[in-house]
Amino acid sequence: MQTPAQLMTDPVNLSWNDDGSVKIVWGDAHESVYAVAALREKCPCATCKGTHGAPTTLVRQSRGGLPIVTGKNPAQQAAVTVKRTDPVGGYAIRFTWADGHDAGLFSFRYLRSICPCPTCSAAAAS
Repeated sequence: MQTPAQLMTDPVNLSWNDDGSVKIVWGDAHESVYAVAALREKCPCATCKGTHGAPTTLVRQSRGGLPIVTGKNPAQQAAVTVKRTDPVGGYAIRFTWADGHDAGLFSFRYLRSICPCPTCSAAAAS
C-alpha cells in the first residue's frame, strides 16, 4: 500500500491538453497542468541549471551549443516545442524539444514540486 507522500508523486494519468499543455493526474487525485514553456524554463539538466546549481534564467542551451532565449521570437520557438516524451524508468519523463535538447529528466517528484496550481504555488512560497 502506498503512503500519502508516494501518492503525491505517483502519476496515474499524463495527457496533452488541446492548448498544448501537459496535464498530470496524481495518485492523490490532484491535477497539475504545465505550460510547455514553463517546463522548458524549469529544465532540471546541468546545462540549463548552470554550474553548481545556479540557475541561468531564460537562457537555455540548444544541442548545437547556441544560447536560446526561450519564447522571444519565432526562430526560438523550437526551444519550447515538444517533439516527444519518453518515460524514464518508473520515476521520470524525458522531453525532447524541437531544438534537440533532451538532457533534462523531469522526475515525478520534481514535477509535483513545481506544480503551478494556486494551492501548490502558495505552499511552495511559504
